[in-house]
Amino acid sequence: MKRNLLKSLFLGLSILFLAQFSYAQLNVTPVSGPNLCDGTAALSNPSSVIQSSITWYGNGAIIATNTYQIGNLCPGNYGVSYVQSNPVGGLDSLNASFFISGGVNPCANFNVTLTTTPCSTVSSNDGSISPNVTGGTAPYMYLWSQGSVTQDIINLIPGFTYCVNVTDMNGCQMMVCDSMTVSGTNTGDTLVVNNANCGPAAVGNFVQQYEDCNFDFNACTSASMTSNMTIGNDTLLTVWTFVDSNNVAIGTYTIYYYIPNGIGNGCVNLQFILYCPIKSTNIKTIVVNDMVQLSGLNEMVKNPFSVNNPMGNELSVQFDEVTSGTMRLYNMNGQLVKTQSLLSVQQATIATTNLPAGTYFFQLEVGSTVYTQKVIK
Repeated sequence: MKRNLLKSLFLGLSILFLAQFSYAQLNVTPVSGPNLCDGTAALSNPSSVIQSSITWYGNGAIIATNTYQIGNLCPGNYGVSYVQSNPVGGLDSLNASFFISGGVNPCANFNVTLTTTPCSTVSSNDGSISPNVTGGTAPYMYLWSQGSVTQDIINLIPGFTYCVNVTDMNGCQMMVCDSMTVSGTNTGDTLVVNNANCGPAAVGNFVQQYEDCNFDFNACTSASMTSNMTIGNDTLLTVWTFVDSNNVAIGTYTIYYYIPNGIGNGCVNLQFILYCPIKSTNIKTIVVNDMVQLSGLNEMVKNPFSVNNPMGNELSVQFDEVTSGTMRLYNMNGQLVKTQSLLSVQQATIATTNLPAGTYFFQLEVGSTVYTQKVIK
């Protein structure tokens, strides 16, 4: 009888121990809103989990180890593996996958279209454009490429492309562009040059402006564009050349055009606006339209360097090998904003504290070879 009593007591204690044992639970918190990375994941009741065995994964890579919880997670798929002791004295290796979901996107249905009223003649200024906004949350703010902040713009002249950036109360943004359908050779203070050299239809229109009050606007008779370099998979480098009546070049401008991913192959219309706002007589603006055949932007050959991107207040460059040459930094208008010589170095920095936020192009010239990479501040 004593033996049966001890057996019953042992069985009772075992059942009690098993009842008190439980595996760790995984608790997941989604991000609190769109475009945020504040999701979390944590192992609760981790008393039997061996902390040194915990490994967290994201995008196929290890993102944290030796911790029961992680934070700052963006929406996406993640995983965790760990070892936990079991109630009979052994060890169990466990794995779990989880998904960090995103918040409701207030910009999902935000869209802007333009209604354009063309100019009546090549010399008139009676064109207008009105944006139509759907989705998003009112009120909406409007910023036009020529500086207007009204919803509609009027008194427009031929030859220009007008773009508007619309922002709603939640910060949703969209930029759309359209141009006047009438263009001529001379409209008041504007010289318009059209060079349609690859067909009448364009799959996209892209505009860049450049201010230069030292340019002789009245001497210019024509202009041309060459495009011979792509940067990354979304940027087209062009060179615009202006000539006088003797066919002598009087101005050359290197301009970068951002071409969004998804643009189809075919002709794209590139517009370059050269202007001087303080000029009051004769021609003070030159608008050049030219087309280029786009057969797909391809990735460049791997650059022999790496940079911190975004660059913050300093651009740090690490070269694959000891390098001599010249570093240059250009803004989107092709203006040189920084330059620095290199002599047998494998690391260098460029101070960018005084540069405004935006897109820049880092260029490394080594001998006769030039490498270019887009960087963001």
